[in-house]
Amino acid sequence: MNFHMSVKYTPAIPPLSIRLRMERGGRGVRGSRHIDCYPMSFRWPFFFCFAFGVSHSAPYHWSLMDQQRLPSEEVLWMTQDDLGNKFYAGRKGLSVVRKNGDFRIRTRENTGGALGSDSITGLALDRYRALWIATDGGGLSVLDGEKWTHYTRENTAGGLPDDGVLALALRGEECWAATRNGFALLRGGVWTPYTGDRISGRLPNRVVTALAVDSAGDKWLGTIGGLVRFTGSSWTRFTRENTEGGLPHDGVTALAVDPKGALWVGTQAGWARRDRAGKWTNFRSAAGLGDLAGEVTYSLSIGSAGEVWVCAKGGAARFADGRWELFTKNTAPALMTRYVYYAMPGREGETWFATEKGVVAMTPVKEED
Repeated sequence: MNFHMSVKYTPAIPPLSIRLRMERGGRGVRGSRHIDCYPMSFRWPFFFCFAFGVSHSAPYHWSLMDQQRLPSEEVLWMTQDDLGNKFYAGRKGLSVVRKNGDFRIRTRENTGGALGSDSITGLALDRYRALWIATDGGGLSVLDGEKWTHYTRENTAGGLPDDGVLALALRGEECWAATRNGFALLRGGVWTPYTGDRISGRLPNRVVTALAVDSAGDKWLGTIGGLVRFTGSSWTRFTRENTEGGLPHDGVTALAVDPKGALWVGTQAGWARRDRAGKWTNFRSAAGLGDLAGEVTYSLSIGSAGEVWVCAKGGAARFADGRWELFTKNTAPALMTRYVYYAMPGREGETWFATEKGVVAMTPVKEED
């Protein structure tokens, strides 16, 4: 069954009307459904959609975010703090949306360069609710309330090896930054760079594309030539060959550690899990994933209940209770694109999707709904 979606804006009903047309084969078992979306209020950033998911075990309400509150239509990264404030980023800056609906878009220009570049490659919140912002070409910026701190290769005297920061990971008082020329640790105001001779022969490539820190403090570093674990004193390299295909591809694009200590690895051609005992599971042939399982992985994120979200070219997938659930433009009516870059799970079962065409929120339907 194929699903086609068209979006129509009707000025008389301030909102969004979506028609979903279903066709089977070429003969004409046809049907259609409308999803009518209304602003929850003029202060709130989402349009509420009376709709249900297709081909899922539970029904959902879908909301489409007002794009005027986003730095651009395309959103690559999101995070939220414990107060309900949300942060959205992409290639054209950062949007800070407060719980009360107020918002402000931050760019390199309107922050006087404190946001080093509008091209944002990662977001992370520390224990003090300060937002750490990785940028490609502008170094690392930190937004703490209204105060900015900006780190570059120049103002850290090379402590940050390169202004192209591709990923970051926070652990306690430590910030680890992956760059186009190795990686670095910031702790107690002091930078420790790992570049040049310190990584020669240890990293297969000096461009570090992904980074994660596990509960033991081991650093996991993704490169285009494989995955490396750095314990602080030893280096171990993992490739598709030496894991016997457990790692789907040597080009690592995303990393995350789940509550059980398993490492999830996204690559240029699928994703995998390495448990604490060192056992690899390659999900390229997992039931229910279809072609998505072999596509490039954009991001990995972990929910509060330990569920794992994978965003790849073609859509998103959630792994919970030992099974996969697929969310694509064919199965989720509000996902109007194959390019779903990031999934941000909430505490009440809701999930926000950052896509090529804005931000979509999915909320489980409660029984009283």
